[in-house]
Amino acid sequence: MLKKTMKSLPTLLTFSLLLTGCAVSTNDNSDDTVTISVASGFARNHSNNDGLWMFVDKLEENAPWINIDFKGGPEVMASNLLIEGVAAGVFDIGVLPGDYYVDQIPAMELARFTPYTPMEERENGVLETYDEIHRDQLGITYLGRAVAGMPQVILSRREITDLDLHGDSYRTSSATSNMVITLGGVPVDLPGNEVYTALERNVVSGATWASVGPSSLGLEGVVSYDVAPRFYESVANIVMNERSWDQLDQRTQDALVDTIAEVEPDIFAHYLSKTIEETEQWHAAGVQEARLSEDDSRTLLELAYVDAWEDLDWDRILSTSPAAARLRDAYDTNDSELTFDRVPGGSFISDTTDLVEELK
Repeated sequence: MLKKTMKSLPTLLTFSLLLTGCAVSTNDNSDDTVTISVASGFARNHSNNDGLWMFVDKLEENAPWINIDFKGGPEVMASNLLIEGVAAGVFDIGVLPGDYYVDQIPAMELARFTPYTPMEERENGVLETYDEIHRDQLGITYLGRAVAGMPQVILSRREITDLDLHGDSYRTSSATSNMVITLGGVPVDLPGNEVYTALERNVVSGATWASVGPSSLGLEGVVSYDVAPRFYESVANIVMNERSWDQLDQRTQDALVDTIAEVEPDIFAHYLSKTIEETEQWHAAGVQEARLSEDDSRTLLELAYVDAWEDLDWDRILSTSPAAARLRDAYDTNDSELTFDRVPGGSFISDTTDLVEELK
C-alpha cells in the first residue's frame, strides 16, 4: 500500500532524495563523491550502532569515494517511523530492527527465530528472500545485518528456578511479550529509560532484554539474576531506498554489498564478545546466573521455537509476503531437531565463549 502511495508522489520523492544529498555517480570509473544519507533507530553512541560504524569504517577503506552522511537517530525521526522515512526517500539508508516495522512487513516477525548467522543467511538464500520481501512491500533494498549475535535474556529481581513467573510483571519487547505470557508472567510496555526506576521501586519484577545493553541503563544494580538458557536472536538490518539504490553506479553498489558481506563476520564476533563482557560485568556486580534444569531448558526452547512459531499469524504473514514461505521452510524445525545451538549467539554464555574462540 505504501509502495502505491510512493508511485503517486514522484515529485515529493524526487524532492526528498535531493534533500538527502545522495549524489549518485553515473560512471563506473568516475572519481565523483557519492554521498549517502543514513539514519538509525538508535542514538548515535548506542551499542546497537557499533555494527553500523564498523561498516562505515570498512567502507572508507574499500570505497573512499563514498561519503556516509549520518543524519542521526530517533531525534531526527521516531524509530517506529524510520522504515517509512527510508521508503519515502527521506533517508537513503536506515539501520533498525525488523521488530520496528512488523506492521508494514509482517514477515519481519520471523527474523528473531533465525537459527543462522548473518554469514549463513547470505549463503543459503535467506538474505535474498528478505530483499525480495522488502522490495515488493516497501520499495526498499535489504542489504544485510548491522546487529547479530545478541540473544534475548530474562533479567529478574528474584531467582527463577522453573518455568513459572508466578504472575510477576516483566518489562518486555514485542519479541518477548508472548514468551513472558506463556511462562505465566505479565508483560509490561516501558520505555528503556524508565526500566531502572521501575525495577528499583519493584513496579516490575524483571525485564527481558538483548544480552548487550542492560548495563548502559545500570540494570545490573537492580536485578539479581540472569536466566539461562537465552533464546531468539536480536538483529538489526541495513536497508536502502530502492530508488536511491537504483541511481547508484555499479561500482558503488558492488562496494556496498561487498563491504557489508566482508564486515558481517566481524559484527557478529563483536556482539558475541560484547555479550560475554557485559555478562561478566553483571556477575561482577553481584548478579547470578539462574540456570534452569536441562529438562526445563529444553522446554523453554520448545516454547520459544516451536509453540511460538506455530502461534504466529501465518495467514497474515503469507498473504502479505508470499516469499515468507521460503523463510518458513528455512527456519522451521521440529522437537527432535531442536538443540541448544539453535540460538546463533549461544543459549548459554559458555556457548557464546566457544563461538568467539571458533571465529578467531
